[in-house]
Amino acid sequence: MSDNPLFLGIDTGGTFTDGVLFDPVQRAVLHSVKTPTTHHDLKVCVLEALEQLVPGDTGRVALVGLSTTLATNAVAEGKRKPVGLALLGYDPALVRQFKFERQFGTPHFAFVDGYYDQDGHEITPLDEQGLMRLVGAFEPLVEALAVCAYHGPMNASHEAQAGRLLSERFGKPVVQAHHLSSELDSIRRAATASLNASLLSNLDEFAQAVLQALSGRGVACPVMIVRGDGSLMELGYARQRPVEMVHSGPATSAIGGGYLARLERGLVIDMGGTTTDLALVDQGAAQVRDAAATIGAYRTCVRTVRARSFGLGGDSRIAFDRWGNLEVGPERVIPFARFCALNPQHRSRVTGWLETNPRVNYSEKLEFWALRRPPRIQIEDPVMRRVIALLQDGPRPYWLVREQAGPIAPVLVQEMVDLEIIERVGLTPTDLLHTNGEFSAWDASAAALAVQVCAATLETSPQDLRQRMQDEVTRHICAEIVQFLSEREFSDPLTRRERQLDRWLFEEGLYQTDSYLGSKTALKIPIVGIGAPARIFLPPVARALETEIIFPDHYEVANAVGAVVGNVVVRQQAQVLLSIDGDVVGGYYVRLPGGQQLFKGFDEALEFARRSLRESTAAELKSAGAGSGEVLLDEQELLDGSVHLHASGVGRPG
Repeated sequence: MSDNPLFLGIDTGGTFTDGVLFDPVQRAVLHSVKTPTTHHDLKVCVLEALEQLVPGDTGRVALVGLSTTLATNAVAEGKRKPVGLALLGYDPALVRQFKFERQFGTPHFAFVDGYYDQDGHEITPLDEQGLMRLVGAFEPLVEALAVCAYHGPMNASHEAQAGRLLSERFGKPVVQAHHLSSELDSIRRAATASLNASLLSNLDEFAQAVLQALSGRGVACPVMIVRGDGSLMELGYARQRPVEMVHSGPATSAIGGGYLARLERGLVIDMGGTTTDLALVDQGAAQVRDAAATIGAYRTCVRTVRARSFGLGGDSRIAFDRWGNLEVGPERVIPFARFCALNPQHRSRVTGWLETNPRVNYSEKLEFWALRRPPRIQIEDPVMRRVIALLQDGPRPYWLVREQAGPIAPVLVQEMVDLEIIERVGLTPTDLLHTNGEFSAWDASAAALAVQVCAATLETSPQDLRQRMQDEVTRHICAEIVQFLSEREFSDPLTRRERQLDRWLFEEGLYQTDSYLGSKTALKIPIVGIGAPARIFLPPVARALETEIIFPDHYEVANAVGAVVGNVVVRQQAQVLLSIDGDVVGGYYVRLPGGQQLFKGFDEALEFARRSLRESTAAELKSAGAGSGEVLLDEQELLDGSVHLHASGVGRPG
């Protein structure tokens, strides 16, 4: 590291990719950029941010930190690569009885004989021929393989044996579950290993592109990625465990917001163009969930920060009907102001239609579709082909596209958006902000036309419509905060009019409309607002919840700061357990990650567990990218004489 080092932080969000050039000595952001996130290929937006951020003196760049939605999006959008899963020692009847196969994340799985008991003793040797035959049946259909043994945390020998054989035979990446977790829940471990294998190639392509871009600019330094629990891991280490990057977005929100605000305790609210994320900071650190995360439909062993995300942002679609009902989100569309500013060749078509249709029946009548780019792959679906043909000569109202192309299933709409074939243009909070000058980056007159159509339909003024939108956003965010912090869901949804008592108490606390009975909802900790729209939308939330709100310097790019100011953290655990032979204590097992060992005496076993756990955690900390650090042990003695040991290794990137 040079005498005046610089850090590069890059975070890819749902709408924008943020980047910062950060001085770690002065704790200052020297330069920041925002570039549109390219969902079809995250490499493009990351490389664009790098292009703008890398200074002339690249020798001063001592660290690059990345936070990416790549893993989260791949799971949520079903874009994971096909994988095969070998289940060693599992009971097929039990799995099928409780439909556990739904958790495996792949239809390509096989039950293979080979069993260790809960004490780590081999009962049935691994069926090597069966492994090759069963996995060989689906191997041509998959890009990677995963193996998980039923009692792998007690003895991982079968996993290691199977992993070696499969790698030698098929030459494909093989994930061994015990490398990711020592969790006893065999279904969670299998799901984690399967998901991890399915994400390997996604992250590998991303990593290669980033490394090539840095090398091309003469940057030679550690490259770190943010885990879902907010800690950092070196890129090479991360390439073997991409599943641990899921939910890294909310993690960088908490870390970056807390760091910039110098906050010991508070609620970080990150409001972007697509989503709003809530995360807690306590004792100066992002609060991590006690339980492992559920990712999509899959229960995993992955640790993440305690966070809540929901579809609400500056580009959220405003839906309305002729009866005056108004809803903001969760869908994201392109604001009229932005679309017309970036596509002047299509502006007259859009504004001309708005001028000749001053009233519409409902919000779908106000939505436009535009062709973003010709598809890069061959399109088989006939409806999609008709949509593309209709949009070749310019944007059209959505209702007209649907009328001419035929019924369009929602899943097909989402596929066309994900492939960046079409853009949906609609009324958003961003458009309303353009009408009164609160935000003026794009085409204010086009936004005003769309707002006028909506206001005329609802028989109100643009000013009143702006206030109704703000009230709806405030109500939505406050409701999410209450549910997040209380860890309880409301008994009825936001849109129902027949409110239960909990909903009545909440809304009375916000609006104080009842003549006889009152209630109050107050937040006991400050709010830290980050993200581009935060300063506009979050002050009313703080007032409603009677708390302070903080907007630290560079709050708009706090996530990118969070990508470089975190620590490398690894966690491991061990156990000292009684070995009972009938009514006699036969010794003490030391269970460590990947295996166990028997000792005659308790003191000998405990000392071995402490030493081995410290050594393995320190080695893992170095592998994860720490230059130096320390290992802390926490011990919990149970009533039966057993001891659980938890080790945390913490260090700064090397």
